[in-house]
Amino acid sequence: MNHHPMTAGCVSPSTQRGMILVIVLWIVTLLAVLAGTFAYAMRIETRLASSTVERAQARALAEAGMVYAVAWQLDHEASRTSWPPNGDPHLWAFGGGQVQIRVSDVFGLVNLNTADAELLKTLFAGAGVEPGQQERLAEAILESRQLGQSGMQSNTGFGPTGFLGGSSLNSVRFASVEELQKIAGITPEIYHRIAAVLTTFSNHQGVNPELASADLLQALGFDERTVADYIVARARAAADGADTPPLPGIDKQSFFSAGGTMKVYHIATTAEAETGTTATLRVVVDPRAIPSGQTMRLLSWRDGR
Repeated sequence: MNHHPMTAGCVSPSTQRGMILVIVLWIVTLLAVLAGTFAYAMRIETRLASSTVERAQARALAEAGMVYAVAWQLDHEASRTSWPPNGDPHLWAFGGGQVQIRVSDVFGLVNLNTADAELLKTLFAGAGVEPGQQERLAEAILESRQLGQSGMQSNTGFGPTGFLGGSSLNSVRFASVEELQKIAGITPEIYHRIAAVLTTFSNHQGVNPELASADLLQALGFDERTVADYIVARARAAADGADTPPLPGIDKQSFFSAGGTMKVYHIATTAEAETGTTATLRVVVDPRAIPSGQTMRLLSWRDGR
């Protein structure tokens, strides 16, 4: 039998079949990897799209809560008896979700531009600031307010009585509550503890206890039980159309005002959509003297905390 030696460059059929099998397996593996990567990318994109839609729904729900609150405040009788702008939480179910809404008239907040040293120190004490630091922070705020240049128009646009008009930076130094963070010693922790009870959108003096939230009353030194009893009595009096009872111990604090309302509102809404996604919105609105075709003027708009 003659044997024919294999010449260089020749490959046996069995070797060729093995190479083809390896190539096929490699191609199949590559396609499987590509398919898996594509499927994963599609899942990520779908998840991102769903998350975007859910966030948009929650945000829209928060905005709806804000408009709903303004509508209530435009009804004078309803705002006086059913929904006074005193910072009490109200729950509203809408569109399969739920919104917690708080409405505060600026007269029920601490005016960052007119608060005296006693009020500021008491507020810092309620925020857990050390006594020595309370004094320093209050002095820093008062000093900052005195640095304005006479004759310049305030960014808030409110005059001495809290209404639109001329006002110099001597009387209104802070254009927004956020500017408080520029004061040396105001840490993020201190700021977040007190920001919700501050305003810069009026020139009122002191705090009207009838419009102050439970959080603010406790921050100003009243114990939790006293505040809880007062909140219940205040709500009952409003529903009955009666005068608000006095806050026990109020005569011991000089920074409380006798009453009054400005009808400029801080509104905070926290919405939870049907999917569980949440969104928070904080706005300041002025529904007074609005041009025809408008329901309110937005003074501030902030998403998130």
